[in-house]
Amino acid sequence: MVYAARAELVTAKDPYFRGVVTDDYLPDGMWVLPVRSTEPKGVHVLFFDDGYGWLKYTFVHRTEDPQITVEELIWLGTEPDGED
Repeated sequence: MVYAARAELVTAKDPYFRGVVTDDYLPDGMWVLPVRSTEPKGVHVLFFDDGYGWLKYTFVHRTEDPQITVEELIWLGTEPDGED
């Protein structure tokens, strides 16, 4: 689940998710919000797994080498069933 969320973020056309319809092309259970609405180019949060996981990230736009830095990753998902 974490890898799928990362892939969606890395392949996003606009990692700031600006505009009226910001994250419609994300899969169900994923959405993005800015941490502070007054800083639209600041830190954002990508929620995944219907809100049970999130990652805080910043995006540095560079022509040759854009960079997404994940500052925090939390996932409250369930542990896979294991045999004892």
